[in-house]
Amino acid sequence: MKDQMDTLLENFERQTAQLRDAQAAAAETSAQVESADGLVRATIDAGGSLAKLEFAPNTFERTTPAQLANTVQTLVRQGSLQVKQKIADLMAPITEGLPDLADLVDGAPSLAGLVPPIPDFAEEASEPPRPESFEDGGSILRNDQPPVPPAAPPAPTRVRPPRADEDEEPPSSWMTRGD
Repeated sequence: MKDQMDTLLENFERQTAQLRDAQAAAAETSAQVESADGLVRATIDAGGSLAKLEFAPNTFERTTPAQLANTVQTLVRQGSLQVKQKIADLMAPITEGLPDLADLVDGAPSLAGLVPPIPDFAEEASEPPRPESFEDGGSILRNDQPPVPPAAPPAPTRVRPPRADEDEEPPSSWMTRGD
């Protein structure tokens, strides 16, 4: 039993050191992506944010603002997925081979189903392409939506006749002492 506990403690210390190293490496992880036409380069940091954006000197002569915006969005999305995948790859060896509670303690429940598997971000489905310009997707200034059919007339409401306040006596309550 003592040998088993010593082995478990050694494994725990080793995995803790691995986790510390992987977390430090993950904090320094970044991805650099470049557009197919070479006009735009982006660097994405460990948090998935845009850290650096560079344009080729002739970028504004070779593209439109709408195409440029779409290119930047695509690069940031690709770079973010690359960073997520790199971090997942760093963490995968740490989570592999972890003993389950049922392996350590006789009669204990298995916790294997509680730890979700690390996803493969490289295969994550991408969003549908956005329209090149407002006009392609419908302007927010124009009403390009289909007309809404008129609503059914409202149900009749019950109207109370006006009250004659002088005809009624005030209610008797403990606040008015019945006066």
